[in-house]
Amino acid sequence: MAEGFPDRPGYSFDPGPPPEASRYLRNKGFRPGFSWADVEPEEHAVAFSVAKAMEVDLLEAMRGEVQKALDQGLPFEAFAKSWRSNPKLADWWGRREMVDPVSGERVEAQLGSPRRLRTIYNANLRTARAAGQWERIERTKAAFPFLEYRTGPSETHRKHHLAKAGLILPVDAAFWDEWMPPNGWGCKCWVRQVTAGEAKRRGISADPAVPDTVWENARTGERRIVPQGIDPGWQRNPGKLRLQNMEAALARKLQDLPEAARTTALRDIATSWRVQRIMDGAPGRAPVGMLSTDMAAAAGIPDPMIWVTRATFEHLVLDHLGDPKDAAFRKALMSLVANVGQAVLAAMEDRADGTRTLRILIPFDHYFHVTESARPEKSQRPTALVLWFDEGMRVRTITPTTEKRFRDDATRKGNRVISLKGT
Repeated sequence: MAEGFPDRPGYSFDPGPPPEASRYLRNKGFRPGFSWADVEPEEHAVAFSVAKAMEVDLLEAMRGEVQKALDQGLPFEAFAKSWRSNPKLADWWGRREMVDPVSGERVEAQLGSPRRLRTIYNANLRTARAAGQWERIERTKAAFPFLEYRTGPSETHRKHHLAKAGLILPVDAAFWDEWMPPNGWGCKCWVRQVTAGEAKRRGISADPAVPDTVWENARTGERRIVPQGIDPGWQRNPGKLRLQNMEAALARKLQDLPEAARTTALRDIATSWRVQRIMDGAPGRAPVGMLSTDMAAAAGIPDPMIWVTRATFEHLVLDHLGDPKDAAFRKALMSLVANVGQAVLAAMEDRADGTRTLRILIPFDHYFHVTESARPEKSQRPTALVLWFDEGMRVRTITPTTEKRFRDDATRKGNRVISLKGT
């Protein structure tokens, strides 16, 4: 356990599955469904589902077998043997008459079979590993900022997948939102992380043309646009979608809290191990503050939540306030951001490059003595917090200033000054 972060989860060097993949599968809920077409890609990212498994306790037993296969590295034959010997799954086999909840008709449905078990095994393990890999990709993209699309060991390849082989694009390219493998039933494609040097040497690909096609759900009649070459239901990056869902759910819960509880919760998050991990390169983002209702209204900002990402800590202007690697400094820095709701002076700037920023002045009485190494004359100043609007409203820069300098800078740049104290 890292010193200074008693709530940081520990790490083990024991052999085993990638912990990110194991956690992705273990944290899923359950979604009963009669057909795979009844479950949306967004639901698959957060819930375990097997067609014709209509009871939660049945799904729980099924996930337990898949989880064991992932965690113990079981080959398919061992997985199938364990599944068939599970008493909770003994009756889920062969063909059985069931009522289709969509049509209301009685149909003869295929439950368990060797072929279905292989599909369940491959689909869930490959998706979990892809989601875990995406978390590692995000965490290490500073060193490996590109991905290469690779085809798997299949004897034959789908033409659209084969056309992507060797494609090298940045990790943050929109292409990976849809084309992060696996990209269909039985797809064995994968991605390889690439350094900037290798990408430059081999050639960074142009953004590929990815035509769409219209797919009609035969069960519901609903039509949906999906990329050509990706099986319907596989057109989302499971790891990225999972993080987005988690972040959105957290933001909604915070916004629903009473103000005092929300402020405390944001301070807890801002100084938690999660933010420390993001500082060290973990993927995703975390909410660390919220504009006051009056400030958000005056600035014309519909979503007042403030986030931090890894880019926040790559671009922070600390002006020698302290050592950015120092644990106490980091927590003090985020405590400052958590007090943003008490600020009464801001400046909105629409930059020539299209970037929109909001600079907020946090007054001295909400500031802090950062560390013993901080310069006293700087640690007694108000602080300018600069927010950028890209991945939501994100912390970009923190730097000491004075109210006069803050106003002078805003006037010089032609910013719109927002004052809530009548001055």
